Amino acid sequence: MKGILVLAAVCAAVFTLSAEEYLLPAPQKKGGISLNEALNLRRTCRQYTAQTLSKEQISQIFWSAFGVNREDGKRTAPTARNRQEITLYLLTAKGAWIYEAKAGKMVSISNKDLRKFAGRFTAPAYIVIVTNKKLLDSTHFADIDTGYVSQNIYLACAGLKLGTCAIGRIPDSKALALELRLTDAERIQLTHSVGVPK
Repeated sequence: MKGILVLAAVCAAVFTLSAEEYLLPAPQKKGGISLNEALNLRRTCRQYTAQTLSKEQISQIFWSAFGVNREDGKRTAPTARNRQEITLYLLTAKGAWIYEAKAGKMVSISNKDLRKFAGRFTAPAYIVIVTNKKLLDSTHFADIDTGYVSQNIYLACAGLKLGTCAIGRIPDSKALALELRLTDAERIQLTHSVGVPK
């Protein structure tokens, strides 16, 4: 009986961890640096300090990348026919989260450190850009839409004085897709390393 209770407690703990979620602080929608300044500062970074990202920084980057910016649910990046086929994931040393843009929150999907599958840089965080062909069956337009989101990540990081690098040669996209529980219709397009530049 004691063994059953222990097993039930462990299962409950695992369930609680997998269901963990947190609301993100509201992103800054006014002020900040100008677009021209962000474009001037935009560059690729491959070396980072160990400093972790704050929830405020995470909120700003993800909202800038593909957040909701209108009451009708449309986004900060365009998608073909407004199919919104893109989903974003956050990877850190503490686990993996899926970004729920409409609710402005992160939902935990793993307590594993999956960064090694996403890129070879020692970065405190990685963003994974995933497209779903059930929502948009054109890989051509999905690739274009991914580019919009990627550029938004670059500009957001420039505005926050953070570094980032878009990664197309993902070390192990199959393992990462498995860990993120992606369906056969979903495809990892790019990852972005993110952190404070060295």
